[in-house]
Amino acid sequence: MLSVFQRQDMYDSVVVDREQDVVLTTGQLYGLQVRREVDRSFKPVIPFAPHLFGSGKTRFVKSYLELLKSMGERALIGPENISDYEKDRRRSFLDKLHETILLYVDLTELKPIDPIEEKRNLKWAVHYLLFKSACLKSGQGQPDPDECYNVLQLRTTVLVKRIREVLNMRSNQFLLVAFDEVGVLDESYGDFDFETTQDGKVFPYNDFVGIIRGLCKQHNVFFIVVGKSEGLSIHNYAISVSRVELTFIPLSPLEKHSIIEHLEKSSSSMFTGSPKVSQILCHQHFSTSELAELLLEPTGGVPGLLVKAINYLLQCRLSQDHLLLSKESFWMIMNDSIATNYCVDPLLPRLSSLSKTRQRLLKMLTLLALYHIRFELGELVHLSSTCAVFLFDLVTDMCFYRRLIVDENHQELYEVLIPKLLIRYIEQSVNNDRLEWLLLQTLKSQPVEFFYESKCRVFEGLVATMFYLQFCYHPTDSLMFSTLGQLSPVWNEMNLKFSSEYTAYYMKSIHYTRSTSEVERDTFGINDWKKIVEEMLEFEKIYIPFEPTSRSPDILFKLHGRTSEQNLIVGIACKGRWSSNGIRWNEIVDEACKFLQPVHDQVVTVHPTLHCMLVIMSTKLSTCVATDLNHSSHCYSFGDRVAGDFWIPRNCELIILSESDVENFIGKDILSSLRSAFKSTDNPHSRSIGISTVQEMVLSLSKNI
Repeated sequence: MLSVFQRQDMYDSVVVDREQDVVLTTGQLYGLQVRREVDRSFKPVIPFAPHLFGSGKTRFVKSYLELLKSMGERALIGPENISDYEKDRRRSFLDKLHETILLYVDLTELKPIDPIEEKRNLKWAVHYLLFKSACLKSGQGQPDPDECYNVLQLRTTVLVKRIREVLNMRSNQFLLVAFDEVGVLDESYGDFDFETTQDGKVFPYNDFVGIIRGLCKQHNVFFIVVGKSEGLSIHNYAISVSRVELTFIPLSPLEKHSIIEHLEKSSSSMFTGSPKVSQILCHQHFSTSELAELLLEPTGGVPGLLVKAINYLLQCRLSQDHLLLSKESFWMIMNDSIATNYCVDPLLPRLSSLSKTRQRLLKMLTLLALYHIRFELGELVHLSSTCAVFLFDLVTDMCFYRRLIVDENHQELYEVLIPKLLIRYIEQSVNNDRLEWLLLQTLKSQPVEFFYESKCRVFEGLVATMFYLQFCYHPTDSLMFSTLGQLSPVWNEMNLKFSSEYTAYYMKSIHYTRSTSEVERDTFGINDWKKIVEEMLEFEKIYIPFEPTSRSPDILFKLHGRTSEQNLIVGIACKGRWSSNGIRWNEIVDEACKFLQPVHDQVVTVHPTLHCMLVIMSTKLSTCVATDLNHSSHCYSFGDRVAGDFWIPRNCELIILSESDVENFIGKDILSSLRSAFKSTDNPHSRSIGISTVQEMVLSLSKNI
């Protein structure tokens, strides 16, 4: 393991899985050209990527033209039904786009420039930086500011003409300007004289976007703007004030298949023959697929974090020629603080200095990430009665990432991604917050692959978290534990206090037959309950099967007897029933058949001191079930018959909780909001659930500590 890491690029990384972003960007560039041809008073459209470090925005804009050529006509001509005339028009535009000159402009170089009378003029500083970037690209060296000013005189027509001359461009050739690091404008308040509103406020981005709007009037000039910023706020101001339409480039994190492609296409000249990264790091007993899955876990598929992790692994491989990667050696390397510090270095200052306000919002964002609650673009988070921020911008401000989802109704939604590499550093900032620690540790145990197959599981997540907190902190004060104790004598004999702070844990799912593969994601079979109980349920953890379709309860845990060797295996079936149709007897019997019966047959018969309990926790019972139970919670014990179909086995119990007991446990207002959100879809987003409800969940959970 390296004690000092050489901070250098160890390989030539290839950009992958950006087809969606290329299509969107190309469509916006085409839209600008069409508007410009039709109406001189047009509203310009500009592709905009307001993302955090590591999202791949710089690599994307620098590689855009190359990616465009590799896609061919698919970049602008899709499956939609358009006329032959429109297709020909788009092909003509693509032909010209393939000959485009890209001018990359780094806005960190933006600063006040002589002459003195224009030194605080942002427009002049932008014009000069554009011309300087063109001169440096052509190898002419840095131009003299005074001479430039005398020639250009803040005239956009002259500026574009001089840039074309410097870059040796034809008059009808496309010029694509890529502005990077637009976030520097946040720190430029004292450098330039910005326009002031009537109430004395200044908005640097409005001034900047206004300058681009003026440049868009020039023929055959196009723009892309990227960089960390309050993207949605800028977007809204640009439309209303600057009359410019900014369109977000998603740049979502990479999935496993894309990481495999990246490993197989990228090469390293640091090794003899410039082999592919997959050839360097993988071998007969360690496949590219395995490496991709392992890399996905700590990085979350965030391109910048992924590239840094691969760089570190290549450096280890170069310095230790005998190193053969495996799952064990991978984690030994990546869990070392030198590796993690290297990977997250650009984010460390921000992560280590969370303000009180941001710490308070952290739990809410962690819940969104953990329970996979999606949010809409314009969602607001109220910091106080007079202050609100866009959730879209808050995710960036908190050093987290977004993933764009287009649902079945073609609505664009976002999910919060918190890469596991960041969790250690977030914990250091909130080391006295036990709830945040629990949520982050639970998130850490959740396979990242779950994020890419995500479905809102807020009900199961809430129940699991509530049980864990009450086991750790308030077992004697828990109303739910008291209810279970009144129903079950066995429950009363258990030690309900967890001895240490383990966290909720995501376990492999259970299916009819056990499936295995070359990767970690195995599943248990329905005949593996002895192994599950002995191996998976030994520690004081709340276990949640990975998949919602698991042939098991939604939550599993094991309790030990206080004075004897008696143990209790508990399964909780969280049955979210949000419409008028509550859970029926046949569904309850099905839950009992897939848990109580196999656990009894495979485990209890071998271990007579072991008991098994299934708790049905449903948000709504059918009229028939509720009436039969007299609207009260009920416990069925050994020998009892359930619904005429199922006999409770020896040492087993089935508890059906009443709607009122479930409501008291979760919270009436929270449950009401969930019921409203889930009524029309099984995967609701935050506006349906309500950000205020998520914040109420945080408060409710906090009360249990």
